[in-house]
Amino acid sequence: MAKEKGPVVEFEQARKRINNYFGVEGDFFVKPLLDFEWAVKEDEDFAFLSYWTEEGKKVDAVIVKKGGEPMIYITKEYTMVVAIDCVKIGFVFRNGKKVAE
Repeated sequence: MAKEKGPVVEFEQARKRINNYFGVEGDFFVKPLLDFEWAVKEDEDFAFLSYWTEEGKKVDAVIVKKGGEPMIYITKEYTMVVAIDCVKIGFVFRNGKKVAE
């Protein structure tokens, strides 16, 4: 009989699958906000992620840059934005919820 993997091993495997899906190496937490509306705004020096909670509260985070480029990873159905919101987090959204600004 196979041994149960336990929640820690399952968590690590899920994190690896997410990183593989987006093609990134991740040293950040992942915060799934699949049904939240969201937007990215860039100015000369910074890029910002805004998303709205279920209560309608707007949350802003600074997008992390790697090699001078914002860490935004887009696939057919999802976008991962790596930003700093107290801690570095990979925010994953459903692309159909993107709001144009």
